[in-house]
Amino acid sequence: MPPSSKPPADASRTVAPRRRQRLSTEERERQIVDGAIQFFSEHGLTGQMRELATTIGVSHPLVFHYFPSKKALIERVYAEVYLGRWKPEWEHRVKDRSEPFEARLTGVYIDYARTILTKEWVRILIHSALADGYINDHYLTLVGERLLRPIIGEARAELGLDDDREPTEAETELIWGLHGGIFYIGVRHWIYGHKFPENLPQVVTDRVRAFMLAAREIFPREAGKPAG
Repeated sequence: MPPSSKPPADASRTVAPRRRQRLSTEERERQIVDGAIQFFSEHGLTGQMRELATTIGVSHPLVFHYFPSKKALIERVYAEVYLGRWKPEWEHRVKDRSEPFEARLTGVYIDYARTILTKEWVRILIHSALADGYINDHYLTLVGERLLRPIIGEARAELGLDDDREPTEAETELIWGLHGGIFYIGVRHWIYGHKFPENLPQVVTDRVRAFMLAAREIFPREAGKPAG
């Protein structure tokens, strides 16, 4: 009986190994940046670049091909997570006096809270403060100059105290209390594991209202005028 010309039974099921998809330069850079954001949010900014590369699934030299130093990668993470989510409309709305001040401040902070209270945003900022301070130093300077100082100016105008004095310590601490209270919602959830507020807009509205009540006493006092 002549030998069969049929192939072995399992040969028809043999599948050639799939080639790993070759990513473009832009896609590979995106992979590294996205991986770094997740890695730093979990392990902190003191995590080693070799460990980062292993976690992402790329070689250690490849990371340095795209980012020549760890600082360069951290700067890119800052640009993506913080500058990339900053909305110029917050600055514009704070100064738009066609809308009542408390309403615009509430609207700005509701949108701000919805934008920034994410795992990577909160945890990387905390990790940065415990590491080299680069991200939190730059971001808090940005917030102070482009949002909080204008808010102080608009609060003064609302209370009939429109002048060019430098913000006082009491005024500055009051607005940082509002701003920091919004951020602390994220700290309680993403750091301490507490439940996130079910009605975030109402929580923010109440915090802004508390700021306004305190401002009506503190701002006139700082200007040397009786509270209205």
